[in-house]
Amino acid sequence: MNAPQHPQAVRVLGKRYTLKEAAALLGTGHITLCKKLRELGMLDANNIGTRPHTSSGRLCVELKTFEHSGLGTEKPYGKTLVTERGLLYIANRLNIKIQREAANDE
Repeated sequence: MNAPQHPQAVRVLGKRYTLKEAAALLGTGHITLCKKLRELGMLDANNIGTRPHTSSGRLCVELKTFEHSGLGTEKPYGKTLVTERGLLYIANRLNIKIQREAANDE
């Protein structure tokens, strides 16, 4: 019997943007962008990228930790980042022009 084939992870090349940075590049607010991405099915209720969009390289989720002061332990959380491919995809889906001057002011 053949083992089931799992899709290969997509290598993300190029710049990655936080959701706030992506919102600025798209000329909208962070909260508005997250709402629209949830409506498109790109983010879940916790603003974590969904599998179809992370697998395709549009979004990536970095695993991070924070120190929980009350418990004295580290707790993990995911931070969603938008790739260059994802930024173009979102702009096309929402019919928004990317604000290039904001992209070049590193």
